Amino acid sequence: MSEVKRKYYNKRQIESMAVAARNEYIVASRGFGKSVGIDAPRLLRNVHAMPGSTGAFLSNTYAKLLQNTLPAVASALDSLGFKRDVHYVIGRKPLKGFAKPLFPPFKYDHVMSWYNGTIVHLLSFDRAMSANSMNLDWVLGFEARYLDYEKTKVEVFPAIRGQSEYFGKCPWHHGRVFTTDMPMDRKGSWIFEKENDMDPELIEYIKQLYAKYSYYKYSVDASPHSQRRQREILKELNKFRSIANYYAEYSAFDNIEILGEQFIADQRRDLPDLIFNVSILNKRLRKVDNGFYSALNRDIHCYEAYNNEYLDSLAYNLDRSRKIDCRSDADLSEAHPLAISLDYNAAINNLIVSQLIDNRHKTVNAFYVKTPRKLPDVVQEFCSYYAHRINRHVTYYYDSTAIWETAQSGNGYAEDVIDILSRNGFIVEEIYLGVPMRQDKKHLMIDNAMKGDQRYPFPSFNLGRCEFLMIAMEQTETSITAKGFGKNKNPEKKPDTPQEPDEYKTHVTDAWDTNYVGCSLYPPGTQNTNQMPTHWG
Repeated sequence: MSEVKRKYYNKRQIESMAVAARNEYIVASRGFGKSVGIDAPRLLRNVHAMPGSTGAFLSNTYAKLLQNTLPAVASALDSLGFKRDVHYVIGRKPLKGFAKPLFPPFKYDHVMSWYNGTIVHLLSFDRAMSANSMNLDWVLGFEARYLDYEKTKVEVFPAIRGQSEYFGKCPWHHGRVFTTDMPMDRKGSWIFEKENDMDPELIEYIKQLYAKYSYYKYSVDASPHSQRRQREILKELNKFRSIANYYAEYSAFDNIEILGEQFIADQRRDLPDLIFNVSILNKRLRKVDNGFYSALNRDIHCYEAYNNEYLDSLAYNLDRSRKIDCRSDADLSEAHPLAISLDYNAAINNLIVSQLIDNRHKTVNAFYVKTPRKLPDVVQEFCSYYAHRINRHVTYYYDSTAIWETAQSGNGYAEDVIDILSRNGFIVEEIYLGVPMRQDKKHLMIDNAMKGDQRYPFPSFNLGRCEFLMIAMEQTETSITAKGFGKNKNPEKKPDTPQEPDEYKTHVTDAWDTNYVGCSLYPPGTQNTNQMPTHWG
């Protein structure tokens, strides 16, 4: 006899399960329990309510599907008693004894197959999608803040059609479930608009019907009348579920019974204010007003690029897919050198990687190490990440801040960087920039570039590799000093604390500035006189 396991769900998880609207949009913080309390239960509900059906997982990139979505879902399913390679398989033909789907795919390379014949296509927007050729019964998007909603509407929603002869009476047929943590940019803010699609009176009526249904379902009265009322109410309940849209926002406090007050206190202590407010309290992020990088817009300046051919070679090995190097990047040009720059500090050392291609400055990666790790460690991280790269040429931009001697080696910072790169087989082109450009002039240059001034390379950022850099740039404030307009560097004077970690301060933005200014004034391969340009001032 199989063991029956009891599973605890918090009040908000139970509330959403009771409503069970055909279309759900949930914004929930870290610690709420999305995977085990929302995502996996919705997947299991659809799998079993529509056996043999065709669903889809949506992801903005194949890499996020492998590295985030599938591991979280697989772990949640395991905790609920559903095992991979027993109840379902991923990326291969169904096991012997599995029921056949109503509409089998031609290939199972990117399909999750369940024992009862239900299949789930694994769709991502960074690979050729064939959703329009499918007949989908339902769709799940578990990291909705990353999704391109316009592409979702155009390429996926039209495929949610047909097969009503099989599942027309199921309230979740043709349903859409999107869950996410709090969006940190405008790209993911589309989900907020879904609150306008919800009819609060309808949702309240569904809750009342569910209460009546539960009364008869769990009543000690097992009379025919009681059972008939249960069936009648369930029929009415499902009728209204089938036309309902449900939107909700939940914070970690909604799961306080499981997390405990100490968890909240620990997160308050360990996380910076910005991340605590967004990740735990589920507050909407606000970029600083009139910041140093005020023209920076993630929708315009950010992109994601993963090498799906390499990721395919991992054959859904979820452990290997989390260990990344440059082979998983699709935005690198072997014809162009990597351009690097650093910011040198006792507490934190940052390294920025870019490529200058066709008047486009692409920031392809960002690294940092914090004490007790030092400058050699961050340079070695770069070397290890790009160890598989064929083109070994690196252009190293540095200014006068890099010629101070280090306590460790007695060399200048730049000498140590060049030595480590050379020992790892990289061919280094040194470009010395002299005294750093005045901040007011630098701001004007970068601001114009971000607004599309073609006199300068257009800045773009690989968001998947530069998230902490983006946060630091978005939070960089301006100040007026005796030297004029510039960055507010006061946060750098404060110690590295969980509330104010160094990686979100202006250190890394200085490394990026050096990289951008260097590439703009002295593109890789350009002879430099090693003199400070006259207009730097």
